[in-house]
Amino acid sequence: MSYLLQAQDHMGRQRKTVSIVASTIGQTLEMADEYLSAVSNLRPRLSRHLYHVSISVSPNDRDLSNQEWADIGRAWCDEMGLQNFMIVLHDNHIHILASRIRMDGTAASDRFDYRRSETVLRGLEARFELLPTESSHLLDPRRQARHRRAQSIAELHATAKEGISHKDFIRAAIDAALIEAPDETLLRDALAKVGIGMTIDETLDGALHVLFSFRGRIFGPRALGRGYSLRHLVEKGLQIYDLQDQLSHLPTPPWNIDTSAITPPSVNKNHATAVHYLRNLGLEAEDAVARFRKWRGAAKPRDHDLYGPGQVDTDDPPI
Repeated sequence: MSYLLQAQDHMGRQRKTVSIVASTIGQTLEMADEYLSAVSNLRPRLSRHLYHVSISVSPNDRDLSNQEWADIGRAWCDEMGLQNFMIVLHDNHIHILASRIRMDGTAASDRFDYRRSETVLRGLEARFELLPTESSHLLDPRRQARHRRAQSIAELHATAKEGISHKDFIRAAIDAALIEAPDETLLRDALAKVGIGMTIDETLDGALHVLFSFRGRIFGPRALGRGYSLRHLVEKGLQIYDLQDQLSHLPTPPWNIDTSAITPPSVNKNHATAVHYLRNLGLEAEDAVARFRKWRGAAKPRDHDLYGPGQVDTDDPPI
């Protein structure tokens, strides 16, 4: 809240506008702090109870009044289930600081919140007659192959200081090398010339994944973006022999177990035979579940993020 209400941004630049356009938690820093502290006592075991987002419009869009910004913020909070919030206008965008805890003690869900929020924003664009924004890969699957992980605060500072972050450098090198060297061997050689290592490895069940190394650190699709997974690199033109056969080598899910090979007892068999059959079938199902869970864990190896893993969500943030 101190940052949202101060006259300078994180780069020390003077803000033209700092205005609380709507609030249900008070109009001053002290009032809001006291209110949110009281609300948090309704759910003392909920550690992540604060929610902070910013909403902006296209640079080419019309100027919005303070009332319109307030209406947009309120509508977004209402759709996301947030009751206790403060909406602060900074020049051409708003910040929303809210508590997930509602007055009845329940908590607003943060499940799939990126996807839900983007769906709400598409509706607000139409409602307030704003210029439409291209949807991210969360709403448009066709964009997954072009997905790039959004920059973290540390990356933004690195870019401001050095001109480019490590992840941006790796992505740019991969994109350029794919154009000139679409073959796996040629791509690896091209990346090696600029100090980037590339490894295509297999999990325990034979599924393939790709990792890139640079200056002693490992980067994968989770750090770079979904567009740099092995499957999407192949869609962009990377040639790997027998890739489809290896990618399709998946264990049988437990719900697809073929029980036809096990002959059930006939009605004239005794109870002990039926129990023996059911026990064998249960052991088979339990083993299949264990193997499937093992594959699910091994098929998605976690790579090391240069700036720390952060919170692992079920979906990636949009660009």
